[in-house]
Amino acid sequence: MAEDESWAEVIKTCDCCSPMQQASMALLDEYFEKSKSKPFHGYNPKRHSRSGGLNAAGRAKFKRETGANLKRPVTKKPSKLKPGSKAAKRRKSFCARMGGSKGPTSKDGKLTPKGAALKRWNC
Repeated sequence: MAEDESWAEVIKTCDCCSPMQQASMALLDEYFEKSKSKPFHGYNPKRHSRSGGLNAAGRAKFKRETGANLKRPVTKKPSKLKPGSKAAKRRKSFCARMGGSKGPTSKDGKLTPKGAALKRWNC
């Protein structure tokens, strides 16, 4: 292999690979090139709430795109909720699911999205 030839050129011209294998390798290369090009740069203030979770505009956009009806978080204090009410059950279920999931709640002194959500739901 010459120094100026890339692996993609070698694969396209090699005799041992079928055209189907060459095409699949090209598709894989394209996929991995695209996935590396767009890193995550934080939350979107138009869609996310500073205190964690989606704001009204974010929930509306999600509903338009997918048809799902996301509800607001239950942010009342547990002492203010009526025991056994729908909101109390929903809060308890969310806290049990999210509190038990793996992952940090804070990094470098800042809340992660998981930590912000747990704080907002009073878990």
